[in-house]
Amino acid sequence: MYLQALILSLFLSSAPSSGGADWYDVWRSFDVDPLIAEAVVWPEVERYHKLQDLMETAANYGTYITTGGGPDFSIGLFQMKPSFVEELEKAWMRSGLARQYELWFDTADNATARRVRIARLQKEEWQVIYVGVFLRLLYASYGSYNKKGEHTQDGLETLPLEEQVRLAATAYNRGCVWAAPGYGDMDRLREHAREKRFHYALIPSARTRRYCYATLAWKHYKKIAK
Repeated sequence: MYLQALILSLFLSSAPSSGGADWYDVWRSFDVDPLIAEAVVWPEVERYHKLQDLMETAANYGTYITTGGGPDFSIGLFQMKPSFVEELEKAWMRSGLARQYELWFDTADNATARRVRIARLQKEEWQVIYVGVFLRLLYASYGSYNKKGEHTQDGLETLPLEEQVRLAATAYNRGCVWAAPGYGDMDRLREHAREKRFHYALIPSARTRRYCYATLAWKHYKKIAK
């Protein structure tokens, strides 16, 4: 019930939090490090452009709701794609974490569920919640233990802090395979952790400077962790 009350209080807040206590309280309620959570999304916050977001949200809206397809633009403050969140919700419901955290999603393949999802992605408070869901699920899927509590591997939580941040940021930016708890293949995340694909241009070209998303996330972590 604590998580539900916290979410409600965030929804009733009169102004966006722009980081800080409200975001951190939500992320802590998912038992994830709020500094890691902020670092993982911060490159997207820096790139966020309100006008572009309005246009891309409008482009996503109609086709996604009616068919589940469409352009699939990243939208909202943390720049999440509808397809990313849809897969995140499905993996969350399969994982068994919904009962533990008392947070359930309607993952039916219909217009009603997709309309709710798009509406949530337009709200900062839901983007904050989805980041909490993402990291809790990531640490479960790529963690050390399966649903039965049996040790399967030395998971994400056992790695040095820098590697945790880099791999979490890579999974957020590029996507990942949502494995059963304790069976995520971290080597697949490591394959992409040094790639320079991220940019800040509204209209990218061949000359656009590209950055390593994981490096930007780690740089921000070090800044806020001082």
